[in-house]
Order: sequence, then structure tokens, then C-alpha cells
Amino acid sequence: MVGRWAPVVAWMAAVFFVSSISNLGKAGRVPDWISHPVEYGAGAVLVCRALAAPRPRPLTASTAMIATLLTTAYGITDEYHQSFVPGRTADPADVVKDLVGAAAASLVYRRWTNAAAMSDRGSTRTPDPSESPR
Repeated sequence: MVGRWAPVVAWMAAVFFVSSISNLGKAGRVPDWISHPVEYGAGAVLVCRALAAPRPRPLTASTAMIATLLTTAYGITDEYHQSFVPGRTADPADVVKDLVGAAAASLVYRRWTNAAAMSDRGSTRTPDPSESPR
């Protein structure tokens, strides 16, 4: 169980570390509408993966929703944390960007795991014309 959540904790620590930096330098030039969805999309994929473990399986809609909500909740705590960092501010619009990235990534992860499961079962195989009954 610890192994599947270790990447999530590492991601959270990385987000916390970066959020603690007052001046991000060149990295701070990346627009928020890009950085937040990418950052929280990556986190959502890690949470989806952890929730789907111990074995890869199709992700349910409710599990994707839980991953999105957990990731976004961390985004809220991150914005609160930033309110204490000199030179940084807490912006509710950033939480919306986090939510969009987390939801999109969870949806993509869900579709990918469902497509992989269908492929494993052979459901998506196109029938060979020579196999059709005559």
C-alpha cells in the first residue's frame, strides 16, 4: 500500500517545495493557465494510479471523481500555504485551474484504462472477413 502512494507523496512534496519559493525565476514566466493544469493533472494521474492499485484495472467514474477531488483539495491547501510565502499570493482562480487539470487528467486516465481493459478482453478486435459465416 505504501508503494502505490509514494509517488503521490513525492508529488505533494515537490508542489510544496516549489510553492515555498518566493521568486521562481524563469520558471515563473510559465503562464498559470499552463502550469496549474499540467501540475495538478500529473498529480491526479498519480492519485488515480494509487486508487486503482494493487493491480491495473479500469477506473470507475466515482474513483476518477475521488482522484479529482483529492487532487483539487491539495490545490486548496497549496494556495493557503502560498498566502504565507513572501512574494506569493493565494488566488482562487488557481484552484479552478487545478480542478480543470485534475479533472481532465482523471478522465483521460479513466478512458485509457478502460480502453486497455477492452483491448485485453479482445472486445475491440476487428473481425477478419474470412471468419464470417457464409
